[in-house]
Amino acid sequence: MYYYIFENPKTPTQRTFFEKLRDIAREFGIAGEITQASPARSPEELTKMALEKNFNTIVAIGNDLHVNRVAAEIVRQNTQFQVALGIISTDPESMLYERWGFKKPEDACETLKFRKLERFDVGLVEPDHYFLTSVKIECKRPSRISLEVDHWKADAVVDRVEISGNLYILLERFYREQSTLKQAMGWLVGKSNVSADRSVFKGKMIRISSSEPQSVLIDTQEITKTPISIYRKPNALNIITRRDRIIKDLHS
Repeated sequence: MYYYIFENPKTPTQRTFFEKLRDIAREFGIAGEITQASPARSPEELTKMALEKNFNTIVAIGNDLHVNRVAAEIVRQNTQFQVALGIISTDPESMLYERWGFKKPEDACETLKFRKLERFDVGLVEPDHYFLTSVKIECKRPSRISLEVDHWKADAVVDRVEISGNLYILLERFYREQSTLKQAMGWLVGKSNVSADRSVFKGKMIRISSSEPQSVLIDTQEITKTPISIYRKPNALNIITRRDRIIKDLHS
C-alpha cells in the first residue's frame, strides 16, 4: 500500500503538478493514502503515522529538505519490516532531482509502479540527525576548523564545508579579487571576481570542531552546531529507482 507525503505546495505550478500526480496515480493503480505536510503536522509526524499503520511504501514528494525529513524518520524508527521509500523530487536545482526528478507525473507514477529497489547509505550526525543528501557548514566569515577523518587530523581556514551521505567531504575557501581594475575587467567580460580553493576527502568517521560554534544545516534547516561527529549508516534505506526502459521495436 502506498502512503504519499506531499510537501506544502509553494507555487501554483507545484500545486497543479501535485494534483495531476494524485489523479494519475489512481490511473496507474497505485493510489493510496494522501497526506500533506504543514506547520500543524510535520513530515516526521506523517511518516511515523504511516509506519504505525504498517504501510510498506512511503512516497515523499517535495524538495530535498522535505525528502530528507521523511527518509530520516524511516531510519530513526528502525522498523522491523521492509519499507520502500519512493522519491519525487520537485526542485530542478537540487541534489536529488537528477535521479528522482520527473518532468511529467506519468513518469513518476511509472517508476513507482514498476519498482526497482536499491539499498542506499545515509549519513548520521550524532545523536540522531540522519541525512540522505548532505550536511553543510556555511561560515559568515572565514573560520578555522579542526577536522578529524578516520586516523588523521588537520586544521584549515574555510568558508564552507559540505559532507555527503556517503561521507565525501568538500572544503571551500573563497577569495575575492583585490584589484579594482581586475574586478572591473571581470565584470565587463562576465567573469566572477570570486575564486575558490577546494579540497575533497572521503572517510568512514568525521569529527569537526571550530574556534567558534558554527551552524550545521541540512538544506536550509539548522540541526545543530559544531562540534559534530558524523558516521555512515550502510544500506539504511530501500529506495525505489527507475527501471531501464525496454525498447520494444528497434526498427520503429
